[in-house]
Amino acid sequence: MEIGATGKQCDPFTCKRSRGMLSDMSDTKFDADRIGGAAGIRALEDLVVRGGETALKHFRDGVGVDRKPDRSPVTVADHEVEQLIRAQLLSSYPDAEFYGEETGSHGANPALRFIVDPIDGTRAFIRGLPTWSVLLGLEVHGVPTLGIAYMPASQDLFIAVRGEGATHNGRAANVSNVSRLDDALISHGTLQQFSETDLFDALERLTVATDSTRGFADFDGYRQVLLGRADAMVDPGVKPYDVCAAAVLIREAGGKLTSLSGEETIYGGGAVASNGLLHDEVLRLIKSG
Repeated sequence: MEIGATGKQCDPFTCKRSRGMLSDMSDTKFDADRIGGAAGIRALEDLVVRGGETALKHFRDGVGVDRKPDRSPVTVADHEVEQLIRAQLLSSYPDAEFYGEETGSHGANPALRFIVDPIDGTRAFIRGLPTWSVLLGLEVHGVPTLGIAYMPASQDLFIAVRGEGATHNGRAANVSNVSRLDDALISHGTLQQFSETDLFDALERLTVATDSTRGFADFDGYRQVLLGRADAMVDPGVKPYDVCAAAVLIREAGGKLTSLSGEETIYGGGAVASNGLLHDEVLRLIKSG
């Protein structure tokens, strides 16, 4: 049993958000019976945690690194965690579609599509940095509907279901209420992401316009927004498995997540997450070059 924001016990998927939602996509509750109700969601939570504990053993012991065709790193831990999660999901939901970073797609069911990043932040993982995570998202008819993110090294567990709010280790997660850009702290992904997407000028504009810009790559940047430590996350060059879980979490914590062009999608090639109050200004600075 989880602990709610008031200190009272509650199921983690019925702890309500304390702020109004800024995204229309998150206003309709998800019928959790489609995946087994509260018990089914807890089983997904347990599965992600199991994946995280599996990866943590490799993290502590060290792993060899291979390179994919695009030169991005991959380890035995990435493969092992994805296989663990994939096998369980396809066993529990044989009609569901699965899309993972390492094994691609299995099945075709837009009504129930699990999207998994077994280790988000593999570069951090292999360098001994504790900011990597295991991400599981669920799309229902193209709408991100459930998000679970677990950061095993810090034991940070974030869970959100559309229409039911977001929790961090059992307590309600809420974005900040900073409304002035010159008071804002903006987190961002790696500098290579900005270089590869020709967005260095946008990063400079954000740096000049805000109180602080700091690099928190991968899900760690979204964690800072979910905890109210940062007011926005700018993340160029991402895939759906990088941001599906984050999209649900941010929206259910009272914020907003869009593509860099402002579309309500996780398929835009980049993402901006914010407390909602600063979202349009951040997008304007990104697009004003």
